[in-house]
Amino acid sequence: MAWIIATCLVAITIMMVVIQLAISRAVMRMLENAPPLNAGDFGADSRATELNFETEDGLSLHACHFKQKEQSSRGLVLFCHELGGNRWSAMSYCEGLFAAGFEILSFDFRNHGSSDKQAGYEPLHWLTEFEVADVHGALQFIESRDELKNQPLGIFGVSRGGSAALAAASISACIKCVACESAYSTRSMMSLFSQRWISLLVPQWMSGWIPAWHVELSLTGGRLYSQFKRKCRYVHLEQTLASLKNRPVLLISGHRDNYVRPEIAKHLHESLSGESTELWMVEKARHNGARQANLDSYDSRLIEFFSSLAARQIDELTAGRPQVSETV
Repeated sequence: MAWIIATCLVAITIMMVVIQLAISRAVMRMLENAPPLNAGDFGADSRATELNFETEDGLSLHACHFKQKEQSSRGLVLFCHELGGNRWSAMSYCEGLFAAGFEILSFDFRNHGSSDKQAGYEPLHWLTEFEVADVHGALQFIESRDELKNQPLGIFGVSRGGSAALAAASISACIKCVACESAYSTRSMMSLFSQRWISLLVPQWMSGWIPAWHVELSLTGGRLYSQFKRKCRYVHLEQTLASLKNRPVLLISGHRDNYVRPEIAKHLHESLSGESTELWMVEKARHNGARQANLDSYDSRLIEFFSSLAARQIDELTAGRPQVSETV
């Protein structure tokens, strides 16, 4: 009987070790392998004025400003591009806003486009403190320019850029409204996709034995190790969203997005849970493809959303513009 018990214990131990190794392998593959998102190749636009500014850690980031010349500006929209994109992708999303009278300021994140490269840092699809610092640098640049700081300010981002826009707005009261397409939080994405990764490495009968708390613990350990290895800090977006509950937020998501699945967009919407938060699910749209799927509705929704900036301009001038937060 003792030999039977000992044999069973050894078998269970071996099985748990195999499961843990499989989970750890899945977590690290999920964390450090960026999906092929195909951001697109966008060339320079002659309508824009090229600029550059510095981040607090000394990197020079390149930017472009689409200034209104034929009509009065209705407000300034800071655009945050997707992973692998650059500042010139802005007008593929913001053309309707620009035509309606809004000015667009777009910039290259570090290690993207013409901006400086940070030694030892490889950007992935997960939002880190570095991308938030880049948005913060753009906000400080806006505050330093009279032709920019005197306009009511909104922010618009796509994919990881949308997550950066949400994180930056949550600590920067000068941003009056936030729109984003295909945005996501690191933790919700990891939780959703962990089961998919595990099913590829562990037999189905074995994966059913893995408790949810064990997966979450493994995800936490994987995140901490990945941060240490990559010398960065992932942003826990859910912790920062409470401060946005009283500001207008528009979340755009595609029904056919196989990367940022609809349930991830719904989770983000629930995390915001503000009366002024709106989730627009676009039929037939893939990742970052809502404008291509429904151009007229896309442009009209954005124009209507950012039109609230013009109404806030009087309040800005009379009450004084809030300063950019010093905390990133």
